[in-house]
Amino acid sequence: MIGVEVNPVQKPFNPADILNEIGVGFESGSDVFDENSRTLLMVHGAGGRSQIWRRQVSGLKDIANTLALDLPGHGKTTGESKSNVKDYAQWLGLILDRLRLNSVILMGHSLGGAIVLNSALLYPNLLRGIILVGTGPRLPVNPSLLEGLSSNFEKTVDTINGYAFASGTDPAMVEEGARFMKEAGPVAVRDGFLASDRFDVEDNLSEINLPCLILCGEKDKMTPVKLSISLNQGIRGSVLQILPSAGHMLMIESTEAFNSRVRDFILYS
Repeated sequence: MIGVEVNPVQKPFNPADILNEIGVGFESGSDVFDENSRTLLMVHGAGGRSQIWRRQVSGLKDIANTLALDLPGHGKTTGESKSNVKDYAQWLGLILDRLRLNSVILMGHSLGGAIVLNSALLYPNLLRGIILVGTGPRLPVNPSLLEGLSSNFEKTVDTINGYAFASGTDPAMVEEGARFMKEAGPVAVRDGFLASDRFDVEDNLSEINLPCLILCGEKDKMTPVKLSISLNQGIRGSVLQILPSAGHMLMIESTEAFNSRVRDFILYS
C-alpha cells in the first residue's frame, strides 16, 4: 500500500552458513542463534575435535548459544595444524571477527585453554569472559612423548589417553578419545603437543582482566592441579573449582558437576 512503510523480515543468524563457507567443522546447540544471548564458544585440545564438547553443547544450550569448533587440521576444518599457540589464537580471532558474536565466553581444554589464554591477551575486547579447563600458564611436555608421537604414533596415543582419564572411567570413553586422536593423525597431534610445550604466558597473567573460571580434575595427571592453582594466583578475580575424582577429561568424566559450574558462571558473571 502506498505510504505504508514495510520493515524487511530479518533473517535469523545461522553460524553454520559462515562456518561451512570458510571450511570450519563445528558442533552447535541450535541451527539459529539468538543474537541477544551470550555465546559459549568451545576449543578442544591437542588431537581432539568439537565432539568432545557434545555434553556441553547440548547440556548448556538453554542458557546460551553453544558452539564448539574443530581446530585447523582436526575434524572437518580445512587447513594445516599449527605448532604454535599464538597461530591458533590468531586463527580463532579471525573466526570471531567473521561471526560477529555478542557476549562471547571462550572455553578451552588443555591446549585449547592455552589458545583461550592467548586470545584473552590478544583481543580481550571481543570477549565477555573465559573458562580454562585442565590447562595452565605453561604446558611442558615430556620429550619422550614427543619422540613417541613420531616413532610409534598409535601406541603413544593409547598411552596418552590412558593417562588422560581417571582410573575407573568407562573404557569406551578412553577408546573414543584415542580414536579421535588417531583420526587427527601424527602431524596434527604432534603439532598440538609441540605448541603446548612451547607455550608460556606465566609472566602475562596479570594482564588478563576478564571474568575467569578455572576448572580442573582432582586426579588430572596430564595437567596437575598445581597448574590451575598458578592460573588462579596469576589472574586477578578468577575462580578455581576442583572436581573430585575427575581426571584430565573432566567435562566428559564429570559432566553434571562440570556443567553446573559453567552454568553458574555464564548466568552470574
